Amino acid sequence: MADTAVQTKNTNTLPATLMADFSEHAGAGMDAIGTEDMQIPFLRILQPLSPQINKNDASYIKGASSGDLFNTVTGQFWSGEDGVYVIPCGYTVKYLEFQLRINGGGYQGELDPNDPDLKRTTREGASEILPSGNEVIRSAQHLVMIVDPETGATQQAICDMKKTQLKVSRKWNTQMRMVQYQGAKGLFNPPMWGTIWKLTTVQESNDQGSWNNYAVERIEPDAVPAEAFSAAKSFFESFSKGEIKTSGATTEEQAAPKQAPLSDDVPF
Repeated sequence: MADTAVQTKNTNTLPATLMADFSEHAGAGMDAIGTEDMQIPFLRILQPLSPQINKNDASYIKGASSGDLFNTVTGQFWSGEDGVYVIPCGYTVKYLEFQLRINGGGYQGELDPNDPDLKRTTREGASEILPSGNEVIRSAQHLVMIVDPETGATQQAICDMKKTQLKVSRKWNTQMRMVQYQGAKGLFNPPMWGTIWKLTTVQESNDQGSWNNYAVERIEPDAVPAEAFSAAKSFFESFSKGEIKTSGATTEEQAAPKQAPLSDDVPF
């Protein structure tokens, strides 16, 4: 079940005449807003120290708790136990540079995949350290279409997996490659956007502490309205053509001072 910090009124309560007017002018005024003018939200997991569950933080989301999944732009969240349905629409890898916490922390930006420094890293515990002394974090970005199975409503998002989440990403990619449907001419592998999955969360721990991670389960395609797959296909095509550019961090993370400690969404 989904919830949100800012509740949206049920459109069915609007007068029929007003709703008809809205429908007649669907999309009016949006023509000048291109993909470069919008921010694709991240779909992330709330961790025990996430600011979104701190009542004294400006980014606090009322009702959310550790282990829930949330939309970084709208604040909408889903129970980690109930999960959220997603259709994969693209995949890419980012290399993100962070200053170490002992030096103040902070997101420093993205590294080009061909940056020679990526071949000069040294291992310090679970961290990959660049020649500069900063940490590089591999971020597996799954572009997904979030789907409400009841209404068919969709929303684009980036599910970025880092650190201990990378094992989930690799398993998910493997599972996607193994999916087969029975067609008129026999078995075939469907396109990425022809599969649907449920993301939930599980708690993991080691000698450094506890955190929440993803769990991925494949769902039969008839669990959501067919229109959701059409929307997912369009998202996939736009990304494949380069019309959609992804970022390694949220707008807030990019705007934060370079030395300001950021809340790491994956503590280990």
